Amino acid sequence: MDNNLIKNKIAWKVYIVWLFRRIIPLLVLEIILLVLGFYFLGKFVFVQKVFENAFLSSAQNPIIVFLYMFNAFASTTFLKKIIVLILLSLGILCMKDVGRALVSYISTFRITKQG
Repeated sequence: MDNNLIKNKIAWKVYIVWLFRRIIPLLVLEIILLVLGFYFLGKFVFVQKVFENAFLSSAQNPIIVFLYMFNAFASTTFLKKIIVLILLSLGILCMKDVGRALVSYISTFRITKQG
């Protein structure tokens, strides 16, 4: 058996084990927390109206959307602000974990192609 073939199989197995032990459980937990967070946010905020108003204001000037969203966030209650910040933080963590998995996949792919 070719030495490079063995090296490639080992590299892919290590990547798969790392993915299923480290990344997949984190992503599942983060997605569950995001869904629960959006559920509770939906109980407190009529999200459809917020986005409808944002789109109406964007028809005049797209930059106004950012001002509208900022003012909507600034004028809401403390609990809603905390929920939004937690959801944003979880979203960033989720993107970080997906990015880590993609970078590891690309580096594993490059290592196996070199050999």
